[in-house]
Amino acid sequence: MRAPLTAAVHIVACCAAALVLGGCGAGQITQTDSQVGAVDGASGNVGNSIALRNVRIPYPPNQTGAYPIGSTVPVLLSIINQGDSADELVGVDSPAASQVLVEGITQVPPGTTLTGIAGSAPVGIQPTSPVVVGELRVALTTNQVLHAGLDIPVTFQFRHAGKLSLPVPMGDLSESAG
Repeated sequence: MRAPLTAAVHIVACCAAALVLGGCGAGQITQTDSQVGAVDGASGNVGNSIALRNVRIPYPPNQTGAYPIGSTVPVLLSIINQGDSADELVGVDSPAASQVLVEGITQVPPGTTLTGIAGSAPVGIQPTSPVVVGELRVALTTNQVLHAGLDIPVTFQFRHAGKLSLPVPMGDLSESAG
């Protein structure tokens, strides 16, 4: 009778030790604590209410992998108002742009998401279609060559939430709404 009892005690002890040691890996410092979402773009928060997600510039549509000076380049993004009051995108700026065009809807009611699109024209060319209700278009007119693989600093200014500067990468246009 002692042999089966001793074996059972050893099995229970091994299981208890495995549970104790396994629980040590469930603390605050884990392998996944610093992972971010699998999206191409930059993300950031402005104040306590506005979140910018998946902010990116589409890859250049040419063989050189760059946008030449004077190109009109769309900025694709999602603006999420997590607050209790409306806010408004009042300006966008970048040291890589001589001009930034913001057209369409800029008001972001509470609890809504506003998505910026590229428009109907090929990437790098001024959109020819008019902006329709509910659309937001942000486009940079480049004052320097923009190379794929390098982040472009872009600053977003909101009426109430404030200002946020992000290093905006180039990403795949196929994930966008436009």
